[in-house]
Amino acid sequence: MLLSELVSYIDDYLDVKKIPDCSLNGLQVEGFKECQSIATAATASLEAIDAAIESGADTLIVHHGLFWKGQITPVVGAFKDRLNAILESNINLLAYHIPLDTHLVVGNNRYLSDLIKLSEIDYIEPGNPNSGALVGILDEPLTVAQIAKIYSESLNTPVSVVGDCDEKILLSKIAICSGSGSSFVDDCMSHPFDALVTGDIKEQTYHLAKESGTPVFVLGHHASEQGGIKRLGDHLARKFSLEHHHLHFSIEKEVKTYDCSAN
Repeated sequence: MLLSELVSYIDDYLDVKKIPDCSLNGLQVEGFKECQSIATAATASLEAIDAAIESGADTLIVHHGLFWKGQITPVVGAFKDRLNAILESNINLLAYHIPLDTHLVVGNNRYLSDLIKLSEIDYIEPGNPNSGALVGILDEPLTVAQIAKIYSESLNTPVSVVGDCDEKILLSKIAICSGSGSSFVDDCMSHPFDALVTGDIKEQTYHLAKESGTPVFVLGHHASEQGGIKRLGDHLARKFSLEHHHLHFSIEKEVKTYDCSAN
């Protein structure tokens, strides 16, 4: 299919024009005019770009692209290396940030909701995708430990829990915000949910989660945003008979951690 047709479809499907964002969503770097094989990844890292090229993809679709609104930066260092790799291979680069987080079918938040089988899912401000998070109900309440285990095994990542961390506490109403979603605890001491699932948190989140009695599951920013881009790629592959390679990187698991407290 034509690149222009693919971009137009995704822009409409994710309702890009109605979702405020700091990302330059859509086509970021133009390459091949026709698309037959797509690759997806959470971030347009050099590792992901090289892997997409090696897979034979003509188009790389990511959640975190190279270009952001208001960005003025010299083309040097790692940014230069990434851009050079894209231009030299003539691969297309498409990026979709907040519209991919919030989409009710293929979005990152919906993916995380489905992993623990939430039902009655809606935006935290009902009907408003710009409110940023989803809220749903567990048909059968799960403990803190059970939820943490599901996410750790499903996403292949370590999971931290801050706040009220008694692992036997039963939870029912869960808020989901991939990436950096700690504001849903940080900005209010009383919450319309039992727990929050997010990617990363601020220092103050630890204290506010503990004081408000709200467990916060911290999955890792990158780990929390793997599912949506894969779902989008799978959707496009089915709809347009495209070849799809999802490039998964377990960044949080690969990071070396040193715990000197045990010595």
